[in-house]
Amino acid sequence: MKKFNINQTIGESVTVHPELVKIYMDYGVDFCCGGDRTVKEAVEKDTDKVEELILDAEKALEEASMVSVESKNLKLSDLSSEQLVNRILSKHHSYLKKELPVISNLMSKVLMVHGENHEELFEIHKLFGQLKTDLESHLVKEEVMLFPKLKENDSSSKSLIIELEDEHDVAGDALHILTELTDHFTLPEDACSSYEMLYEKFKTFVSDMYMHVHTENNILFKRFA
Repeated sequence: MKKFNINQTIGESVTVHPELVKIYMDYGVDFCCGGDRTVKEAVEKDTDKVEELILDAEKALEEASMVSVESKNLKLSDLSSEQLVNRILSKHHSYLKKELPVISNLMSKVLMVHGENHEELFEIHKLFGQLKTDLESHLVKEEVMLFPKLKENDSSSKSLIIELEDEHDVAGDALHILTELTDHFTLPEDACSSYEMLYEKFKTFVSDMYMHVHTENNILFKRFA
């Protein structure tokens, strides 16, 4: 069985082995913010099921190693900076611009119907509202101020990159709190279809954000550090 290296950084582990993304997500391990932490540090901080995660990770690596090289897709790290930027814009920015308003409206609807019996929804509503506002500003900053320069391999934006990474950390903290407030998106017994849809959208949102921030912090931005 292929050995899972717990001493490399968690950001590097995902860059080299994208198949680990699902494993980390399944166990609630943050691989994007704090990507310079070792795998050991990140796993021990974010889950109490360390041994189970390691076994699943080694199994995923073994299965991936059996796939022929010819059939593998290019890793994100193989893409040029311009290709990475275009991918971030088309995959992650487009997703957020479409889904943030949808989730916000759904959140308000669920709060109105279920807020009386589930007080945590008020905190979730407030948290997501602030995160939505922050992300919308963040996207503009990247698209207008940073990405045009990175496409040209202009390395004059180090201070802006640091600022954006700090904003990623704030968003990452919010995602952790969101996950905790929803009890890892566990539906209450009286959940309606809208409640269920909201939590499904939250799960997709968190997953997309993790990959979004990982692509920027641990791959694209590192080229201009």
